[in-house]
Amino acid sequence: MSDEVIKKKTNYSVYVVVGIVVVAAALVYIVYPDIAPSSEPTITILTYGSFFQSGANVNQTMDYLIGNFEAWYHVKIKIVTASGDLYDQINQTKGKGYDIVIGLNNIDSYLAANSGLLYHFNVSNETYINKSLSEFIQSSGYVVPYEYSPLTTDYNLSGPLSSSILQNLSYSDLSNSTIAKQYIVENPSSSINGEEFLLGQIAFYSKVLHENWTTFWNNSKGIEVSNGWDSAFSLFENGQRQMVYSYATDPAYNAYFNYSAIGTTAFHYNGKSYAWMEVLGAAILNSSTHKSIDEKFVNWLLGANVQSLIPLNEWTYPANSNVSLPSVYKVNPPISSYIPLNSYLNMTSAANNIGAWTLEWNSIEG
Repeated sequence: MSDEVIKKKTNYSVYVVVGIVVVAAALVYIVYPDIAPSSEPTITILTYGSFFQSGANVNQTMDYLIGNFEAWYHVKIKIVTASGDLYDQINQTKGKGYDIVIGLNNIDSYLAANSGLLYHFNVSNETYINKSLSEFIQSSGYVVPYEYSPLTTDYNLSGPLSSSILQNLSYSDLSNSTIAKQYIVENPSSSINGEEFLLGQIAFYSKVLHENWTTFWNNSKGIEVSNGWDSAFSLFENGQRQMVYSYATDPAYNAYFNYSAIGTTAFHYNGKSYAWMEVLGAAILNSSTHKSIDEKFVNWLLGANVQSLIPLNEWTYPANSNVSLPSVYKVNPPISSYIPLNSYLNMTSAANNIGAWTLEWNSIEG
């Protein structure tokens, strides 16, 4: 669970061979038709540091995801982790040095798609992608969603607040200082999660309540603001606060690894549950000289074999609608129970105003 991502492609010749299925250590390895170019190009993928790094068998998973593709297409894949925001990094370099970017969030996807830095493409496995996810990033043809998760409030089952308050949490509850002092949120100036909390809160206040969004921040005193998700979750795990703004899949993660049980909840209002949907996308850079292979890799990322790895390695939901979820995901609230706050906020408006909104937030919280 993190803030950035990348992807890429190349020229090739096809040689017909027989496909073989080999079962090894619980992963199905599929030997695809061999593709032999005259030399082995390097495909450079810009992504976030935790890209497929949160499962029980990281090396095995990465060998499946990267090693198989390298063998099939006779390429070398170089993973570069971003030092900050993914869009900022490709914008500063004008995309040079990268073929694929993986992990662009909602706003970054929109900004990148309108920057002139991305290659327009379509791949066959896009057919299976949840259509609403593309609507949430409004980057069709340039950025394709590969995973997503509702952002919700995790809570510890033990603490000063009752389960009734925690399970039915509302934005207005945080105007109660006793409740607010148990809440941790990330700073929108330095964290994607914090930015997305702010976007969701603005969407809710502006379009559901029809109130000025600053009302929430002026009334909610005592909330702990952390620089990023890592520091926020550390405070939560250490028991310093009972709630933290995080991912709806966290209960499944803790259950899978036999950590302490936690709950998670959306923001409630009039019997409905609201949450911002974080959507991560992959894109190909215009500067890439290997676009045909880039497309193959993105198609591989969107296919059922890789998408089935996402729930237990990325701890998000796969974008491919045909992929079944592991049984441990039953401890998470049903994905269908959320009303996406993204539906109330046009990405053009969000992208154009997030800077000013963040400055106004700073003037209140600073």
